[in-house]
Amino acid sequence: MFRKLQNLMENHAETSEQHVDERLKTHYFKANKNEVMKVLKQILDEDTNFQELGFSEERGEVTFEVRQPKSAFVVVSVVTVKPNRTAVDLNVSTESALPFNFGNNQRLITSIYEMLKQKLTFIGTSMAEKL
Repeated sequence: MFRKLQNLMENHAETSEQHVDERLKTHYFKANKNEVMKVLKQILDEDTNFQELGFSEERGEVTFEVRQPKSAFVVVSVVTVKPNRTAVDLNVSTESALPFNFGNNQRLITSIYEMLKQKLTFIGTSMAEKL
């Protein structure tokens, strides 16, 4: 409970395999790295609120800035762990005069995962030990 409250008060949020918040656990999709990267590129091109800063298909990494409601810096890491099993993790940081952001970073992560789920087949979260 305390950790969830603490997460709402931080200017940084990231996903991981064993995160206490179910929404912030690593998401897995039925696709390879190239397919996921292609979808991420489409999302960045379609959404005018996102400004691409870096795109490395070789490393499976995308960086971009979100302009509204507050400026946020996002790093997306994409790793194929098995054929047609790709993990996607996100790292979001917000610069603000206040030392907290009331959960905006977590909502942004959830929103990006939902965009991916609309275009890719979602197969689950925290699957590293199962694969």
